[in-house]
Amino acid sequence: MPGPSGKETDQMVVDIACLDHRRFRATLISTIGSHCEVWRSSKRHEKLVDGEIETTYTEFVIKWPYTDYSENETKLLARHYRQLKDTLDEIIPDALFVVTKINGRASVLVLAQAINVWFNIANQQNEEEAIKLLCANPKSRIQLSRFVKAAQAWRKSDNPKVIDLFGIDNLIMDTNRDIHFLDSFFVFFFEDTFHLIDGCEEDTELADKVNLSIKRMNYLERLLEQVKASCDQQ
Repeated sequence: MPGPSGKETDQMVVDIACLDHRRFRATLISTIGSHCEVWRSSKRHEKLVDGEIETTYTEFVIKWPYTDYSENETKLLARHYRQLKDTLDEIIPDALFVVTKINGRASVLVLAQAINVWFNIANQQNEEEAIKLLCANPKSRIQLSRFVKAAQAWRKSDNPKVIDLFGIDNLIMDTNRDIHFLDSFFVFFFEDTFHLIDGCEEDTELADKVNLSIKRMNYLERLLEQVKASCDQQ
């Protein structure tokens, strides 16, 4: 059945205690993330305007993780996300972390503002197009600069952490040409956890994710320098 966007919709095959997903349609949009499956849906609103019914839709995404999370782990996830939101404001979508049961097991559900992804700004293969877009859209250029400065500050802090740019579409430009960071689960990597226990071998999977995130952050720093030089010449 087509939804408001005209796309075919599916039924979520999962038992979420706090969500009666049988009452709405949802579209599966991602199963390739490291932490969660992502569905998109909408809520219909009707109100009377000048004697006529006006219908609008609120678009949102539903994220449920591949592994279970305790209440304390959920609080940690939400605290890190709130740190992003407090620092980067509109760059970070509004999100609600809900402690609930998924398929009968204690876990967490994330309900987040839906963003229409249009362009992966952290992909180095998109560099030429990114320069053109950022020059043409001063607001997105300012947003990207804010994101990079915040990420640099977090890495240089007393408790150094690397923002997660490993995901395919973690940092994007939307259809309105605004910059958004879309990750919700484990938004930071902590480099001191490479060695989980003193004397153990390095966590190579974590190291690869951190190294790629740092590589992409270095690219974004260079991109902003190139954008400034290119824009100044126009």
